[in-house]
Amino acid sequence: MIIRALSIIKIILLSIFKLTTSYIFISSIFLILLVLSVFLLRDFIFSFEASGERKLIYSALAMAVFSIIWGASNLIYVSIKKKKGDLSKNKDKREKPKTPDLSYLNEFERGFNQALQTISRNWAGKGSRKNGKNLYALPWFVVLGSPSSGKTSLIVESNLKFPLAHLFSQEDAKHVQPTKDVDCWVTDEAVLFDVAGQFVEHVNGKQSDTQETYYAGLWRRFLKLLRDNRPRRPINGVVLCLDLSELISLSSQERTTKAALIHARLSEMTEVLGTRYTVHVVLTKFDLIDGFHEFIGCLPTSERAKPFGFTFDLHNGHDQDKWLDEFNAAFAKLLENLNHTTVDRISDIRSAHKRRQLYLFTREMAGLSTILGGFLGKALHQDKFSTAPHIRGIFFSSARQEAIPTNPVLQATSQKYEIAPPILPIHSGPSKQYFSSSLFDQVVFKEAGLAGDNIKIERAKRFALIGSGLAASLLYVGFFSAYWMGYESNRARADQVVDITENFEELLQQGPAQNSNASGQNYIRSLGALTSASDIFGNYRNRNWLMSQLELYQGHKIGPEVEKAYVDMLARYFLPEVAAYVRDEIAKLGEDETGRDSNERLEALRVYLMLGDASRRNELLVKAWMEQKWQEQFEGDLKLQKALRDHLVFAIETAGLEAALDKDLVETSQRDLREVPRDLRLYRNIEQVSDRQLASSVNFRNDIGPAYNIVFDGTGQHSGSDQPIGVKEFFTKDAYLDYFVKMNDGLSVVAVEDAWVADERETVEYSQADLKEFRRKIVSRYATNYISSWNTALNRLEITDFRNLDHAVDILETLTGPDRPLNRLINRVKSETEIYEGKLIELNAEQAVDSDLPFDIYREQGLRVRRAFSNLNGLVEAEEGEKAYLEDLDAALNTLYEYLKDIRQAGERSGEVALARAKARIDLQGEDPIYTLKRVGVDLPSPLNRFFAKLADQSWKVLLQEAKKELQRSWNEEIYADYNLNYAQLYPFNKQAEQEIPLEEFESFFGPGGKIETFYKKNLIVFVDEATGEPKTIDGRHLAIEKDFQDNLKIILDLRRSYFNSEGLIGVEYNIQPVALAAKLRRAVMNIEGQIISYSHGPRRPIRVIWPNVLTNEAESSLSVFPAGRGRPHTVTFKGPWSGFRLLDFATTKGFDSNGALIEFNFDGQKATYSLLHKGASSLARKQPLSGLILPAKM
Repeated sequence: MIIRALSIIKIILLSIFKLTTSYIFISSIFLILLVLSVFLLRDFIFSFEASGERKLIYSALAMAVFSIIWGASNLIYVSIKKKKGDLSKNKDKREKPKTPDLSYLNEFERGFNQALQTISRNWAGKGSRKNGKNLYALPWFVVLGSPSSGKTSLIVESNLKFPLAHLFSQEDAKHVQPTKDVDCWVTDEAVLFDVAGQFVEHVNGKQSDTQETYYAGLWRRFLKLLRDNRPRRPINGVVLCLDLSELISLSSQERTTKAALIHARLSEMTEVLGTRYTVHVVLTKFDLIDGFHEFIGCLPTSERAKPFGFTFDLHNGHDQDKWLDEFNAAFAKLLENLNHTTVDRISDIRSAHKRRQLYLFTREMAGLSTILGGFLGKALHQDKFSTAPHIRGIFFSSARQEAIPTNPVLQATSQKYEIAPPILPIHSGPSKQYFSSSLFDQVVFKEAGLAGDNIKIERAKRFALIGSGLAASLLYVGFFSAYWMGYESNRARADQVVDITENFEELLQQGPAQNSNASGQNYIRSLGALTSASDIFGNYRNRNWLMSQLELYQGHKIGPEVEKAYVDMLARYFLPEVAAYVRDEIAKLGEDETGRDSNERLEALRVYLMLGDASRRNELLVKAWMEQKWQEQFEGDLKLQKALRDHLVFAIETAGLEAALDKDLVETSQRDLREVPRDLRLYRNIEQVSDRQLASSVNFRNDIGPAYNIVFDGTGQHSGSDQPIGVKEFFTKDAYLDYFVKMNDGLSVVAVEDAWVADERETVEYSQADLKEFRRKIVSRYATNYISSWNTALNRLEITDFRNLDHAVDILETLTGPDRPLNRLINRVKSETEIYEGKLIELNAEQAVDSDLPFDIYREQGLRVRRAFSNLNGLVEAEEGEKAYLEDLDAALNTLYEYLKDIRQAGERSGEVALARAKARIDLQGEDPIYTLKRVGVDLPSPLNRFFAKLADQSWKVLLQEAKKELQRSWNEEIYADYNLNYAQLYPFNKQAEQEIPLEEFESFFGPGGKIETFYKKNLIVFVDEATGEPKTIDGRHLAIEKDFQDNLKIILDLRRSYFNSEGLIGVEYNIQPVALAAKLRRAVMNIEGQIISYSHGPRRPIRVIWPNVLTNEAESSLSVFPAGRGRPHTVTFKGPWSGFRLLDFATTKGFDSNGALIEFNFDGQKATYSLLHKGASSLARKQPLSGLILPAKM
């Protein structure tokens, strides 16, 4: 593979070298350079013409003329080179040195070339003056066949004329000699190459056989010579001579071998020569078929000269084997004609022997069909790997009658029965030509035009012609298309500029948009139009001159004009509007007492002055200030913000424009600002510069890492700000030492700019003492703000609220885990607030007592910052061998973490465990990590004291949440579900129900010591203040119980007093007193569980009723009224332990008084009225607490 790759590379390099050294390549390069020169220098060459379009036309004409001259010169060159090449080629062939082993090949080649030279030199026919192309004037045919197959005899006895016989030593042509290699026979109609039979019968690959190698080499060299000398159409056809008598005498295997050799030679010819030629099969020595002479005797003389055989139809490349199908039909037709001739002539023959011989001849011919069909099918068939030639026909001939005839029938019979074949007599008469004299003229030569050209050569020529044409066409079309496209593109751009200019003029006539708070946007449409016009041709300053000329670029002419209009627009409208906006901001701030001497007004004044003075302008400061204002003014409109910024940048940086200033406003503002202490103004200036130059602020989220989002409350929204929590870089250790100190030491520069802004340059001149005092005050302010910034950032930090128990455990796990967010936070604070190392200063013993200490102001204020955070920083400090105090705090956090984690890990019992621990904490029983953490955090420095208090509070919150969930579950399962499933649909809870709750179950559920009271005392009483019924508040939090639940629970618990006595037994006492009885009724008798209340319009007295009545076993209550006269009484009766209440429910409550309720029984309009007096503080008739009793579902 490597060797092959190297060979390919070598071929490519040689091809490139050959190309670059060729005349065509050099002339092409020269043409391109010439065309480019004309194109680029058209303005100079055609300076006599003023019109740009005419210059382009002249340039195109000149380039076309140069291209025509270039093409003509190349054609002349190619013709001359080809002629020289042919001469050189012939010379090389003559002078080619011989290789000892290949001398016979060189000798053969030299002889072949001499023959061709002889033909070329002596040819005087058509094409004789066409530069050696006369080799194509005559068709070339190769005559193939086995040795002694009659090839030469066929040529010689064909009545052809050989005009160059004397030059090829062929004067005695009738005396046939064996062909040594290849004999060239030149006739008036064609050139015949008589190939030695050994060329056909050699077997490739037998290298041990010297004779085989010899003829194989000659055969390959012969084919190569044909291809090299006539590459377009090496040959026109092949005449394949087959010895008919030999073919008959061969065995089947021998015929197969011979057919394979012939097929191999023809395939080699097709492969090497690359053309599809014709093949005419000539079966020679026809006279050796027994009976031939008798057959000839039957034919007239004219028939004897005509070709005897048949031809095939022409077929395309895919149907080349169809001739085999035609063979059988054609041969059968031949036999039919032969039989007809025999029948017609046999009667004229007197000799019985001759008649027999004639008959045998026809039978012999019939027997040849199978032999010939099989042999030719194998020799001439079309395979899958080569292109088959045109098989044109099969003909019989007899050029000379010299050998002993053969009888195929008798020979086959003798072979079958193993007897000696008969010996036939030899022909004794003179030799004559039968069927051969006109074979070439009338058949073979006439089909010379059927041969195809060399496919490879024609394809290469066609490809070269088409490729060169396409390449040239593409070159010129591409060049002129690019040329024209460049012209059209620039014209289209120019048209766009014209359209935009007209639009711009319309916008100017319309005037600016009215906006009271304009900051440049009023003219944004007009400026956008000019900008788009400028963008059409791009930045003409950065364009390459050569590329601009190639593209016909017009930006150098149009760009400056557009830019001039754009700059004029900026100077007259945009920049004054921006300056007016800044002026209004200064005036607006001056209206307020707080803003009159504010830092914002100072900054605005600085920007305003810089807009009017390009020499003192700080472009970054102006851009930053205006960008901030535009962002506030046009939030969400990125396109407008960017456009305004681009216009401002061009105005102040590229164009260097200045705006006219309001001097009165400037003086007023400067006067107000001069009232601000100079040290404060100078400090503000330093801080503002730092805001523009220092961009990497301290971000607690980045310092703490992923744990920040888990533990802390995002941006500290509780502090009222939605900005990320951090400290700007100005208040960091690096900024203190590397930035602030240098800025403060270089205060004179800052003071000069401040004096320029405040207009104090002429009235104020600072001494070194002034500057020193300024530095002291400034560093003191800086340290104060340094401390304040860090405290503010730390105060904004807040532990996030615990959403639930899982969230609480995750946060505590993060706090106590390897991330250690609190340690990271304190260490970052420590690294930024311990600016200088706190160590004592060693005094010199010789130093005066009252002399100044070697202590600079930066160190002094830096240590002040250190002291402000020493308590917090000390939490992570430890002496050697000791632990930092923060590790002890981690132990308290870890205890709380384990405390809550145990609850979560309890799984389904987590609520039960949480409830138990909440009760224990309220009862002050067991360990209380929540209280411990809260107490530990009390004395910690901020913000840890807040963190620990929040962690304790949130832990108590989630503990109560889990406890409530458990209470809710217990209530739902033990109380709520039991009541709704078993009792809610029973009487007395549902007055319409037929079934009643048994008294025992009523007592066990609602009575003292019942389910409800037990649940209350077991679970809720610890969380509820019994005096008020409200939830108890412990450590600022209480169990979140719904108010509706509290009220309903109180009603349920009050049932103990309504339906149970002081001993806790079920029992209700009340008095019933008759009040009135209808006149038509004479008596009413009420029976409540055996307690009788009878009334007959007489005196009324109350009767005490006890429920349930344990003195009777009868649980029945009724009321009977007796009408006056003899009518039947009306009775209503109820049974069961609740029958007395059912009887009372049957009545209608008419009203209430201080003693009780009036109830009325109605019997068909006749009424009996009673007064129900409840013994105790409440009236069951009034309140009816059991009727429709609903237990709350949500606690």
